[in-house]
Amino acid sequence: MKDPLVTVYVTNFNYGRYLRIALESVYQQSFKDFELIIIDDGSTDDSRAIIAEYAGHPQTRIILQDNKGLNATNNIAVKAARGRYIMRLDADDFLNENALLVMTNMLENDPELALVFPDYFYVDDSGTVTGQERRHNFQRDVTLLDQPAHGACTMIRRDCLIEVNAYSEGYRAQDGYDLWLKIIDRYKVGNIDLPLFHYRRHGENLTNNQEFILRTRSEILKAHVRRADRAPLGTVCVIPVRGRAIDAQCMSYEMLAGKRLVNWTIDAALGADNLDEVIVSSPDERLLQSIASEYGDRVGIHLRPREQGLENVSYDQGVFDAVAGRRTSGTVDAIMLLTVDAPFRSSFYVEKAISVMQVFNVDVVLGVLPDNDLFLQHDGSGLAPIGTNIMKGPLRFERDYLYRHAGGAVLVRKSFYENHFRQPLEGRIGHFVLSRHGATSVRTPLDLKIAEAILDYENGR
Repeated sequence: MKDPLVTVYVTNFNYGRYLRIALESVYQQSFKDFELIIIDDGSTDDSRAIIAEYAGHPQTRIILQDNKGLNATNNIAVKAARGRYIMRLDADDFLNENALLVMTNMLENDPELALVFPDYFYVDDSGTVTGQERRHNFQRDVTLLDQPAHGACTMIRRDCLIEVNAYSEGYRAQDGYDLWLKIIDRYKVGNIDLPLFHYRRHGENLTNNQEFILRTRSEILKAHVRRADRAPLGTVCVIPVRGRAIDAQCMSYEMLAGKRLVNWTIDAALGADNLDEVIVSSPDERLLQSIASEYGDRVGIHLRPREQGLENVSYDQGVFDAVAGRRTSGTVDAIMLLTVDAPFRSSFYVEKAISVMQVFNVDVVLGVLPDNDLFLQHDGSGLAPIGTNIMKGPLRFERDYLYRHAGGAVLVRKSFYENHFRQPLEGRIGHFVLSRHGATSVRTPLDLKIAEAILDYENGR
């Protein structure tokens, strides 16, 4: 028998209640030149009894295994696949009847494409459509490939997948993000402006664990920098602080869990393994002396002129002076600016910003928080919604997403900063997403109380 054109594989772990819907959506495809590999990854529910019902299907192969995790299972599927193209379907999702036809045609018509991915519907636990995800047009509009395809229901040339060594098994999540980075380094990608699968959102989705997902993405980016042999990025971190010598209301001295706010930021910066030096710049001599006493030569200090610490005065010149007067030698390619009002911004966010600049070759990297609230702007005749179509229906358009600068973190290429410091949001801007926790801002005494409550809750007090 000839090999099928497409291999679809379904990975399942304890999703028996959804499994039949996923499998039937494959068998009901209008495109018939496929094989289906069903892989059960050590389920303890009734999944294997359901899978046994399909054992005699001529297009179906079944693999039963002890629990190995998603990425190991992905690689097992790649080795077993016979199709020219391969696609994973998660056991809690299901396909549109023309999904394979449309994606296969796109790959067949453009041999340079390594992978294609469609838009999709959101459905709830019962399968009712709750929204639709609409991506940018990657063939026409996208020049910065920092928003990856969905991990599942993306069709990939198996030869290209093998060429990049398939899936990295060191991660328990974000398999699609790791693969995306490896693919875009070598190949062309494309998307389909049609919703071709249904993504089920329910309480057990892995994607609900936001902090874990974001930390994993940081690890993947760092690994890709090493794997792709990206040029080192000499980075100095400057922490500008006005201090109470200038501003009696400055929060940097306030204590949170026995540690001053300024120390939370210093410790996060010191914990980042791809920073070359950390410098605190302030016109507050008392604060600088305290930091020097606590940290010694691990942290540089820069006494900023008093007039540069006044309200509404830019600290840019102070940043340049701090970098120029640093104690260490070596080329400075980028400057990381961290404010002291984000105590829960962990070290991995700092590392992630640097990796984003290395991987995507951008001028600026901003910490951001996706914001789904409704925003409005007065257009002269009243308020009108901007940036979102939340009032127009359940569609979600990628081009309308709003991102709020958060986490008090900005990474700027030094050469770009020197030439554009008066227009800081020009150039090519990348981003990294923070969790709600990581973006917690402490700018007022009330914010401090909220931060204390967050820590009490996390510590079970």
